[in-house]
This record gives sequence, structure tokens and C-alpha cells, in this order.
Amino acid sequence: MVTAARAAAVVVATWLALSVLMVLLGSLLPGPRPHGTAWSTALTLWLLSLLFGPLVACVALRRWIAGSGAGRPDEPTPPGPYGQGRQDTPRSGGHAWRTDASPPPRSDEPGHSQGPRAAADPDSEARRRARAEAERKLAAAERARAQAERARKEEARRRAARNRRLRERGRRY
Repeated sequence: MVTAARAAAVVVATWLALSVLMVLLGSLLPGPRPHGTAWSTALTLWLLSLLFGPLVACVALRRWIAGSGAGRPDEPTPPGPYGQGRQDTPRSGGHAWRTDASPPPRSDEPGHSQGPRAAADPDSEARRRARAEAERKLAAAERARAQAERARKEEARRRAARNRRLRERGRRY
């Protein structure tokens, strides 16, 4: 209900602003009041702005229209930077959602020793392994490239030495 009232207020405010601008058009523009084609163009643009202006205003003010939810007692506060999308199970047997900004408790289970990110993401170990494998392949490719470069330089040195020897032989004979 509040959302519809806010949207209606935005539409009415937009129409009022556009109407006031149209009435003041003659006094805001320098020179004589527009006539003929200029006036019909201005009127057409005004009518289009009456149609599309409220849509643009509603899109621009959509967060205010929807309401931020802050301060509502019926909605829980959003999770902080360390909030997890899981439930803690207290020893009393009930479930409590973590919505505070404190870091989640550390677990002694294997695989949870890497901090809060590992607990929140079960695929992190697989991604870490894939990244390590990609880095190994990249390092191997770099080593192969460097070895090929060294071999190319060595071949160029041998070719230059052979050409030098052939030139020297040609001079002697």
C-alpha cells in the first residue's frame, strides 16, 4: 500500500513539474513566445514527457518507492560482511540465523581451517587445485618457451660461426 502511494506521489509530482514548466515556457525562453511549428513541436514534446516522464522518475526513484526495509520490525536485518547463508545450530536444539557482522565461528573439522571463506564456499578447494594446476601448466609453458629461445639462439650462434669459417676458408684459397 505504501509502495503504491509513493509511486502515485512520484507520478503526480512529475506531472505538476511538467505542467509548471509548460506554463512558464513563454517567460523562460528569451524573445517572443513560440508560434507555429515551434509551438507544435514544444507541445508534442510536452505531451510525450507527460507520458514517459513518470516512468523515468519511477525508475530513478525505485529504491525510495520500494522502501529500503530499514527500521521495519517484522524483517530481520540483512547479514553483515561475514554473514553466512547457513544456520547455526545452538546446543539448545533450535535454529538461529546468523545476521550479525561478526565472523562465523571457526570449525575444527578438516577443510575448514582456511577461515570463513572456506566454510562459506565448499568448492574453494577444487578451485584452488584447478588454479594451482593452471599455474603449473603456465610455468611449464614458460620453461618450454625459454628453452626453445635458448635453442634458437644457440642455433643462430652455430650458423654464424659456420658462416664465418666458410668466409675465412674462401679468403685463404
